[in-house]
Amino acid sequence: MKANSEKTKQSKKATRRVLAGVLCGASVLSLVLSLVMPPISQAIANDAQTVPTEETVMGGFLKWVY
Repeated sequence: MKANSEKTKQSKKATRRVLAGVLCGASVLSLVLSLVMPPISQAIANDAQTVPTEETVMGGFLKWVY
């Protein structure tokens, strides 16, 4: 009988450790993503604004030629 209760206690401790590890990992991942994503989003937005389209390049080229 004592062996079963010992196993149950150990199982509960292991479950708590795993759960605590998962929650801690999720918190760290959330923090890292919140720090990393805004600069990435800003960089993508800046690239989208500065990438010339074919029309603007050709329009500017034609202005210089004629």
